[in-house]
Amino acid sequence: MTYQESAEGSAGIYLCKKQQRKLATARRRALTQEERDEKSRVISNKLISLMGGPKYSNVKTIFSYRGTWEEVNVDAFNDWAQERGCRVAYPISLPHGIMKAAVPANKESWHRSAYAILEPIMETAQILEPEDIDLVIVPCVAFDSQGNRCGHGAGYYDRFLTRMQPEALVMVAFEAQRIETLMTEKTDLPIPTIVTES
Repeated sequence: MTYQESAEGSAGIYLCKKQQRKLATARRRALTQEERDEKSRVISNKLISLMGGPKYSNVKTIFSYRGTWEEVNVDAFNDWAQERGCRVAYPISLPHGIMKAAVPANKESWHRSAYAILEPIMETAQILEPEDIDLVIVPCVAFDSQGNRCGHGAGYYDRFLTRMQPEALVMVAFEAQRIETLMTEKTDLPIPTIVTES
């Protein structure tokens, strides 16, 4: 393969992923707030049920997230996990695509990031290494039945998840975000467990 063919191939993948991301985003945004709330409730309950199984019974530290208005809201699961005694960390997005897993100091130790997402205040948070984490709840923009994931394109999760074991990853999404076959690249990491409202 020549450099030009490689570049053209990369450009084609980029454009295809951009279109798939746009389609899944439009489908997700077409859901009403009531639909998002109900589907999020079902997904959170499924995550709680999952934690009751033998595979996740020893989970002590969870890397979850606090979503934007259009994403699956897993706050109910996060609250349940903390009440159960789990340590729950959340993403902090740093320059150059670097993401940290941070446990907030308390309920007031949050601020809005540059992406308008609630993040723990880094100066007071406990920063975890991937080896400290037993389970990661992974959001996405689009996914397919093979566990392929498409994010927002900045690569924060892609870089972080390469340091985790696949069995520790659980992707959450609305069925509306499902694409028949996602365009993938070598750096894309399939996630074996997917939880939707269905």
